[in-house]
Amino acid sequence: MNDEYITQQYRNSIEKVAFTTHEDRGFKLVASYLKQPNDGDALIHLFKDGKMVREFLFPAYKIWNLSAHFKDIVDGELTNSASGYKMAAWNGLT
Repeated sequence: MNDEYITQQYRNSIEKVAFTTHEDRGFKLVASYLKQPNDGDALIHLFKDGKMVREFLFPAYKIWNLSAHFKDIVDGELTNSASGYKMAAWNGLT
């Protein structure tokens, strides 16, 4: 996958790709670590059938939660819900 999908704002900010999920119902997620001074965040891209549908920043230390909750994220995307993202961002406290 080339980086043509990366917006100009972040094109020179990516340090390296942390992971790419396996495709699930046409969706794929790519998480990339950013260079300093933005290295506390990661750049996240969500694709549907090869086209980018979301680009957002997420705390770098929590990106593996996105992978763990990818099925929940896809379920939410299909029902127009942010519940999967909320699960991935949850801090464990009520």
